[in-house]
Amino acid sequence: MKDVECEVVERRERPPIEGAGIFLLGNAATALGDLGLLDEVRSVAYPIASQQILSPSGSVLNDVRTASVWKDCGPCLALSRQSLTGILETSLNRGTVNYGLEAVSTVSGGDKRMVRFSDGREREYDLVVGAAGVNSPLRSAVFGPNAARQIDISCWRLVVRNNGEIDGWTAMIGKGRTLLGIPISERETYIYADCRSSEFDDGSVDVLKRLFGDFAGPLGPMVAALDPDTAVHRAVLQEVPARRWVANRCVLIGDAAHASSPSMAQGAGMAIEDAVVLAELVTKGGPIEGILQRFHEARIGRVAWVQKKSRARDNLRTGSSTIRNAVLLLFGDSLYRRTYEPLTRPLLS
Repeated sequence: MKDVECEVVERRERPPIEGAGIFLLGNAATALGDLGLLDEVRSVAYPIASQQILSPSGSVLNDVRTASVWKDCGPCLALSRQSLTGILETSLNRGTVNYGLEAVSTVSGGDKRMVRFSDGREREYDLVVGAAGVNSPLRSAVFGPNAARQIDISCWRLVVRNNGEIDGWTAMIGKGRTLLGIPISERETYIYADCRSSEFDDGSVDVLKRLFGDFAGPLGPMVAALDPDTAVHRAVLQEVPARRWVANRCVLIGDAAHASSPSMAQGAGMAIEDAVVLAELVTKGGPIEGILQRFHEARIGRVAWVQKKSRARDNLRTGSSTIRNAVLLLFGDSLYRRTYEPLTRPLLS
């Protein structure tokens, strides 16, 4: 934000190096362009121009040229999480991020908001932004606990060697199970897999192989060949219902405000959009209360749409395989366009 002093606190002791891949659809690319970072991200990302959905046996259920949907918005890109977080961090002025520190409580006091940190220090700010993820302690401190709810889906995320058999977003959908592969470079493929939480057991690689190892190519053999010691990120998916997460001089953004399942691939996209919109409104100036109200009005429809469509996509892919396959074969292209077209529109009118 131009001419606006800001401070970022990060509870990790150092910049994050964990994580697997990340898929950014065209709206996320547009937001990165607003930040002046799109060219740098494109230089390390793999372009994704298509979406293909297959049955566990490898039969094609739907094949969409997604680039045509996003052509007036931005490119769809896949890259490692390390690459994206590295680019975001180096774009900041040195000293902006304080590592090994967490905001544990906050109290409003007139024209300031006081924040108490994990090291016992207290400071006052004009505006406090909570962006600590689905289990945000700041959300609990300001708005009360138990906003996040589990959605009965658990997942694995990992990166494997690219076998050269896929060059776009490729998913294989079985009974209550989804296996997704996205190239993030010429050498690596990001693998995402999920199942009902009742089947997840201990989330080990052995469980992953048991549930998906009999899937056909191109993705099944990648899972079947996994070493038990493969680095895997595991998660029980949760949702935070989109609503007015605004208090006196405090606002939540990203997953802290509207986490949903990854069915729409919009977790990072919505968070980056939040940051861009909030920064633009703050830079324009005016009373903080008015800025936060305009932020809420600009974002609530968009994030609620993503959550609504994520639930619909989850219900389709985990429901009857006969109905799902028929819908994808007959209406897959039009469903994709209707689902994502609203996200190609400008963030602020």
